[in-house]
Amino acid sequence: MTLVEELFTSQDYRRAPEPIGWDPLKEPDALDDAQLLDCRVCPTANRAALLFDMRGALFYPTGNSALLVVRGVQSFHWSGAPQENKLMAFSVTSSRPSGADAEGFRLELEFFPDGEVAVSGVSADFYLLDAHGISEAPPSYPGHELDQVRHDLPSWTSGCTLLQSATTGGK
Repeated sequence: MTLVEELFTSQDYRRAPEPIGWDPLKEPDALDDAQLLDCRVCPTANRAALLFDMRGALFYPTGNSALLVVRGVQSFHWSGAPQENKLMAFSVTSSRPSGADAEGFRLELEFFPDGEVAVSGVSADFYLLDAHGISEAPPSYPGHELDQVRHDLPSWTSGCTLLQSATTGGK
């Protein structure tokens, strides 16, 4: 069994049994309505990753989670307004990939409510996953603590099946 974390820490791109149908590394707005759950930046390994809940994503009928890994990371930026709620689902409203060629890769994401991520690097990999052991629908956040809903969310320690993948790395 593969852990989500292993896809982030692996030195190599892992090809899935199927190519991705709607490639967020090339297609604008391919990540519409995906929910950003977590981000990691590892300066030591020179990479960053974005973990998504895909259960509400418009263009992905299969897969309940996804991981985007940027290798040779050059920049990572998050901005957002403080939120009153303890937990908040940040849903993608716009995704703009660019430069999936010799100049490197850049992705700009906008979220509801009021958040933005921009990440750039040498190359990027996208993995559509089936995280094991989570519910069919995303949890309800209002009035809950993270520990109360964590079991219903994909996480770095989730076992998963790799369904589809894409890369800008040419492999």
